[in-house]
Amino acid sequence: MSVPVDSFALKYGLSCVAASVAESVTFPLDITKTRLQMQGEHASNIKYFAYRGMLKTGYGIVIEEGLMSLWRGLTPAILRHFVYTGCRMGCYEYLRDNIMKKNVDGYFPLWKSIIAGMSMGGLAQFLASPTDLVKVQMQMEGKRLLQGHKKRFNIL
Repeated sequence: MSVPVDSFALKYGLSCVAASVAESVTFPLDITKTRLQMQGEHASNIKYFAYRGMLKTGYGIVIEEGLMSLWRGLTPAILRHFVYTGCRMGCYEYLRDNIMKKNVDGYFPLWKSIIAGMSMGGLAQFLASPTDLVKVQMQMEGKRLLQGHKKRFNIL
């Protein structure tokens, strides 16, 4: 059984895989960014100022929590891409080609592309928001454990 090259399922799958690979490679940057942001929210507590900058934050996570902690929360981040990226990319083309349609002259006007892109981007973000919440909660789990709080998650 072969899948047509221009099929929705193939485009959806390829966009999800590509986004997941990119997410996996850049995830340590995301967790250090999240830790720095959370540190800023807790500015009244001086203990939170252990991290200064991205490299020192990443180094601190590795030393305090272990190397694999740099990928804590990757599972919901990848699941997010199966919702967000797949919906955004695949549904955008479907909306553009089948609902918005090209003009009589065969061109697709910019305003229709903008409306289709904004609509699908907004819908995809709305659908993927719960996975962002879980991802950030998991990214902060290591810090919570170091502070003596109970474990909330069992997966990396």
